[in-house]
Amino acid sequence: MIKKTIFTFILFVVFSPQISYSQTVPKLIKKQSALTQFLQDEKVAIKLDYFGELGLHPGMSFGIDYTIAKKKWVTLHWDSELGGYWHRWNNTSLFLKSSIGSRLPIKSLFVDLNLGAGYMHSFPAGTVYRKASDGGVEKAPNWGSPHFISTFSVLVGYDGTRRHNLPFTIHLGPEIYYQSNFNHIFLPHVAAKLGITYKIKKK
Repeated sequence: MIKKTIFTFILFVVFSPQISYSQTVPKLIKKQSALTQFLQDEKVAIKLDYFGELGLHPGMSFGIDYTIAKKKWVTLHWDSELGGYWHRWNNTSLFLKSSIGSRLPIKSLFVDLNLGAGYMHSFPAGTVYRKASDGGVEKAPNWGSPHFISTFSVLVGYDGTRRHNLPFTIHLGPEIYYQSNFNHIFLPHVAAKLGITYKIKKK
Protein backbone atom coordinates (compact mmCIF):
# COMPACT_ATOMS: atom_id res chain seq x y z
CA MET A 1 0.00 0.00 0.00
CA ILE A 2 2.80 2.38 0.93
CA LYS A 3 4.75 1.52 -2.26
CA LYS A 4 1.64 2.12 -4.36
CA THR A 5 1.08 5.51 -2.70
CA ILE A 6 4.71 6.54 -3.27
CA PHE A 7 4.54 5.43 -6.91
CA THR A 8 1.32 7.42 -7.45
CA PHE A 9 2.93 10.49 -5.87
CA ILE A 10 6.00 10.21 -8.15
CA LEU A 11 3.77 9.97 -11.24
CA PHE A 12 1.86 13.06 -10.11
CA VAL A 13 5.05 15.09 -9.51
CA VAL A 14 6.60 14.06 -12.84
CA PHE A 15 3.63 14.43 -15.13
CA SER A 16 1.52 17.25 -13.61
CA PRO A 17 3.95 20.02 -14.71
CA GLN A 18 3.86 18.61 -18.24
CA ILE A 19 0.06 18.57 -18.23
CA SER A 20 0.03 22.19 -17.03
CA TYR A 21 2.66 23.10 -19.64
CA SER A 22 0.71 21.41 -22.43
CA GLN A 23 -2.41 23.37 -21.44
CA THR A 24 -0.67 26.75 -20.99
CA VAL A 25 1.63 26.89 -24.02
CA PRO A 26 -1.10 26.63 -26.70
CA LYS A 27 -3.01 29.45 -24.98
CA LEU A 28 0.11 31.67 -25.02
CA ILE A 29 0.82 30.80 -28.65
CA LYS A 30 -2.79 31.57 -29.54
CA LYS A 31 -2.61 34.97 -27.81
CA GLN A 32 0.72 35.80 -29.48
CA SER A 33 -0.57 34.77 -32.90
CA ALA A 34 -3.69 36.94 -32.48
CA LEU A 35 -1.52 39.95 -31.60
CA THR A 36 0.87 39.17 -34.46
CA GLN A 37 -2.00 38.87 -36.91
CA PHE A 38 -3.39 42.23 -35.79
CA LEU A 39 -0.02 44.02 -36.10
CA GLN A 40 0.57 42.46 -39.52
CA ASP A 41 -2.78 43.61 -40.86
CA GLU A 42 -2.07 45.97 -43.77
CA LYS A 43 -4.51 48.47 -42.23
CA VAL A 44 -2.51 48.72 -38.99
CA ALA A 45 0.53 50.91 -38.40
CA ILE A 46 2.52 51.49 -35.23
CA LYS A 47 3.08 55.15 -34.42
CA LEU A 48 5.63 56.98 -32.30
CA ASP A 49 5.47 60.72 -31.59
CA TYR A 50 7.36 63.44 -29.86
CA PHE A 51 4.63 65.28 -27.94
CA GLY A 52 5.91 68.50 -26.40
CA GLU A 53 3.61 71.13 -24.99
CA LEU A 54 4.67 74.39 -26.68
CA GLY A 55 7.78 72.48 -27.72
CA LEU A 56 9.39 73.24 -24.35
CA HIS A 57 7.88 70.53 -22.16
CA PRO A 58 9.13 67.22 -23.60
CA GLY A 59 6.96 64.17 -23.92
CA MET A 60 6.33 61.04 -25.98
CA SER A 61 3.37 59.02 -27.18
CA PHE A 62 3.04 55.53 -28.62
CA GLY A 63 0.05 54.04 -30.35
CA ILE A 64 -1.78 52.46 -33.27
CA ASP A 65 -2.93 54.02 -36.54
CA TYR A 66 -5.75 52.03 -38.16
CA THR A 67 -6.83 52.77 -41.74
CA ILE A 68 -10.62 52.75 -41.95
CA ALA A 69 -10.79 53.55 -45.68
CA LYS A 70 -8.31 54.67 -48.32
CA LYS A 71 -9.20 56.43 -51.57
CA LYS A 72 -7.20 58.44 -54.08
CA TRP A 73 -8.38 61.70 -52.56
CA VAL A 74 -8.59 60.86 -48.84
CA THR A 75 -7.56 58.35 -46.17
CA LEU A 76 -9.77 57.96 -43.10
CA HIS A 77 -7.94 56.62 -40.05
CA TRP A 78 -8.53 55.95 -36.36
CA ASP A 79 -5.66 56.52 -33.91
CA SER A 80 -5.20 55.49 -30.27
CA GLU A 81 -2.27 56.81 -28.23
CA LEU A 82 -0.75 56.38 -24.80
CA GLY A 83 1.81 58.93 -23.64
CA GLY A 84 2.80 61.75 -21.37
CA TYR A 85 4.90 64.87 -20.94
CA TRP A 86 6.94 66.63 -18.26
CA HIS A 87 6.37 70.31 -17.47
CA ARG A 88 9.23 71.37 -15.22
CA TRP A 89 8.20 72.96 -11.90
CA ASN A 90 4.53 72.51 -12.83
CA ASN A 91 3.34 68.94 -13.46
CA THR A 92 3.89 65.55 -15.05
CA SER A 93 0.93 64.33 -17.09
CA LEU A 94 -0.05 60.97 -18.55
CA PHE A 95 -2.78 60.55 -21.16
CA LEU A 96 -4.75 58.02 -23.16
CA LYS A 97 -6.56 59.42 -26.18
CA SER A 98 -8.24 58.43 -29.42
CA SER A 99 -9.02 60.37 -32.59
CA ILE A 100 -10.53 60.15 -36.06
CA GLY A 101 -8.57 61.73 -38.90
CA SER A 102 -8.85 62.65 -42.58
CA ARG A 103 -5.55 62.53 -44.47
CA LEU A 104 -5.73 64.55 -47.68
CA PRO A 105 -2.96 63.65 -50.16
CA ILE A 106 -0.97 66.11 -52.29
CA LYS A 107 1.11 63.69 -54.39
CA SER A 108 3.42 62.09 -51.79
CA LEU A 109 2.66 64.79 -49.22
CA PHE A 110 -0.49 65.20 -47.13
CA VAL A 111 -2.49 67.38 -44.78
CA ASP A 112 -4.04 65.51 -41.85
CA LEU A 113 -7.01 66.85 -39.83
CA ASN A 114 -7.79 65.00 -36.57
CA LEU A 115 -10.50 65.34 -33.94
CA GLY A 116 -10.50 63.30 -30.72
CA ALA A 117 -10.94 62.94 -26.98
CA GLY A 118 -9.22 61.23 -24.09
CA TYR A 119 -8.26 60.99 -20.45
CA MET A 120 -5.38 62.79 -18.76
CA HIS A 121 -3.98 62.38 -15.25
CA SER A 122 -1.70 65.16 -14.02
CA PHE A 123 0.64 65.05 -11.00
CA PRO A 124 1.65 68.44 -9.55
CA ALA A 125 5.37 69.07 -9.16
CA GLY A 126 6.35 69.54 -5.53
CA THR A 127 4.60 68.88 -2.25
CA VAL A 128 0.80 68.85 -1.99
CA TYR A 129 -0.89 70.20 1.16
CA ARG A 130 -4.39 69.95 2.58
CA LYS A 131 -6.33 71.29 5.53
CA ALA A 132 -5.75 69.25 8.69
CA SER A 133 -8.46 68.22 11.14
CA ASP A 134 -7.13 70.69 13.72
CA GLY A 135 -7.56 73.57 11.28
CA GLY A 136 -3.89 73.70 10.27
CA VAL A 137 -2.14 72.49 7.12
CA GLU A 138 -0.59 69.07 6.51
CA LYS A 139 1.08 67.21 3.66
CA ALA A 140 -1.24 65.20 1.42
CA PRO A 141 -0.58 62.21 -0.85
CA ASN A 142 0.15 63.25 -4.43
CA TRP A 143 -2.41 61.09 -6.25
CA GLY A 144 -2.76 63.61 -9.07
CA SER A 145 -5.92 64.89 -10.74
CA PRO A 146 -8.11 63.32 -13.45
CA HIS A 147 -9.07 65.36 -16.53
CA PHE A 148 -11.13 64.90 -19.66
CA ILE A 149 -9.41 66.27 -22.78
CA SER A 150 -10.69 67.11 -26.25
CA THR A 151 -8.15 67.36 -29.07
CA PHE A 152 -7.73 68.85 -32.54
CA SER A 153 -4.60 68.65 -34.68
CA VAL A 154 -3.44 69.78 -38.12
CA LEU A 155 -0.49 67.77 -39.39
CA VAL A 156 1.51 67.88 -42.60
CA GLY A 157 3.86 65.19 -43.77
CA TYR A 158 5.14 62.64 -46.24
CA ASP A 159 3.23 59.44 -47.11
CA GLY A 160 5.59 56.79 -48.42
CA THR A 161 2.75 54.31 -48.97
CA ARG A 162 1.17 56.21 -51.86
CA ARG A 163 3.80 56.45 -54.61
CA HIS A 164 6.93 54.71 -53.43
CA ASN A 165 5.46 51.63 -51.70
CA LEU A 166 7.26 52.48 -48.47
CA PRO A 167 5.73 51.25 -45.17
CA PHE A 168 5.80 54.56 -43.29
CA THR A 169 4.53 58.13 -43.02
CA ILE A 170 6.18 61.12 -41.33
CA HIS A 171 4.15 63.96 -39.83
CA LEU A 172 4.63 67.30 -38.10
CA GLY A 173 2.22 69.88 -36.72
CA PRO A 174 0.42 71.42 -33.75
CA GLU A 175 -2.21 69.78 -31.56
CA ILE A 176 -4.64 71.89 -29.55
CA TYR A 177 -6.29 70.24 -26.58
CA TYR A 178 -8.62 71.43 -23.83
CA GLN A 179 -8.17 70.18 -20.27
CA SER A 180 -11.34 69.96 -18.19
CA ASN A 181 -11.88 70.72 -14.53
CA PHE A 182 -9.02 73.21 -14.25
CA ASN A 183 -10.23 75.93 -11.88
CA HIS A 184 -13.75 75.31 -13.24
CA ILE A 185 -12.75 76.00 -16.88
CA PHE A 186 -11.47 74.13 -19.93
CA LEU A 187 -7.80 75.12 -20.05
CA PRO A 188 -6.40 75.34 -23.63
CA HIS A 189 -2.99 73.86 -24.47
CA VAL A 190 -0.85 73.70 -27.60
CA ALA A 191 1.52 70.80 -28.23
CA ALA A 192 4.04 70.17 -30.98
CA LYS A 193 3.85 66.75 -32.63
CA LEU A 194 6.60 65.13 -34.68
CA GLY A 195 6.30 61.45 -35.45
CA ILE A 196 6.29 58.44 -37.69
CA THR A 197 3.88 55.59 -38.44
CA TYR A 198 5.21 52.26 -39.64
CA LYS A 199 3.32 49.37 -41.22
CA ILE A 200 4.78 45.99 -40.35
CA LYS A 201 3.06 44.43 -43.35
CA LYS A 202 2.81 46.11 -46.75
CA LYS A 203 0.37 45.21 -49.50
